[in-house]
Amino acid sequence: MSEEWDEILKSLPSGWEAKAKELGALERRRAIKTANELLTLILLYAAEGGSLQATSTLMKLTAGISLDKNAVYHRLKASWRWLQWMAKGVCQKQGLVLPTPDFIGDRDVILVDASDLPVFGSKSSDYRLHYPFNLFSFVCRSLELTDIKEGETLLRHKVSESDVFVADRIYGTITGMEHVLASNGGFVLRLRSKAFNLYDSSGKRIELLPCLRFLKELESTSCHCFYKLPDKTLRPLRIVAMRKDDAASKESERKMLRKASRNQQESIYEGTLELSRYIVLATNLDCSDNQVLELYRARWQVEQVFYRLKSLFGLGEVPSSNPDSVKAWFYAKLLLAALTESIIRTEAFSP
Repeated sequence: MSEEWDEILKSLPSGWEAKAKELGALERRRAIKTANELLTLILLYAAEGGSLQATSTLMKLTAGISLDKNAVYHRLKASWRWLQWMAKGVCQKQGLVLPTPDFIGDRDVILVDASDLPVFGSKSSDYRLHYPFNLFSFVCRSLELTDIKEGETLLRHKVSESDVFVADRIYGTITGMEHVLASNGGFVLRLRSKAFNLYDSSGKRIELLPCLRFLKELESTSCHCFYKLPDKTLRPLRIVAMRKDDAASKESERKMLRKASRNQQESIYEGTLELSRYIVLATNLDCSDNQVLELYRARWQVEQVFYRLKSLFGLGEVPSSNPDSVKAWFYAKLLLAALTESIIRTEAFSP
């Protein structure tokens, strides 16, 4: 084997070959007889862009194994549980998967996110992939592909009483929070500037910034307030906020100004710019401020891997609508992204 291939194998979790058989990825042993050969097939598929025919050709050229595209498809479809297990294992070795915090108990912490994806050869996004991803078990509950015009909202996700949804500011809406509360779920959402107003118990509007300006770098606070439903009912809400350090504040302001310039905005509301100096979360959880912030930080741990997934490799086109093949496609890409993160961290060889 090449030195580079040996470095890839070092990043894999212990027992990965035996796990291929245990999880049903190697039940049929015709052209592909070993876990090593199956891994070669999967990484060729993931790195090449998701073309079954191209993967078939590359497998013949690189490994001398003949498979038609249908055989490639069936091999991939049977491997999704193995790929999920390996992707989680690679991230665990790199400290990108954290143990479930004790204060969560047996609840599921779900990262909700979406990615805009182009069809091969397109210069713009053509469809949107929505995924609710368990932050600590690395299980993706479902994968939904929609038209690019379909919005990112919590309403499209099923909620159970044991769920805690963690999401960025685009999901921080009253309708989204009400959707979670209707099933007695929990949420930790980045507060979206101007998405809704906050009120005290008498219905008087609260200005958030004056409540935050006393914070020092990396200091946090929380307050209990309310938001209004369309019928004027006040719904309780807890705000948890932390002031960023100076470097992070300047970077947030720089990104906001650059985005405004790119979108040809004439100006940015001064309060919005100042609010970018803080991490402000809306939640209905009754745990401590640090615990709420810990959940949101855990989201960013997983986002490091998803950054590789989105920006370096792209997701490519889904091979079919079969649920198992879609999961295999997703976890193959996630494994490739996790391996890249692992290799870059150890600097084993140039990415």
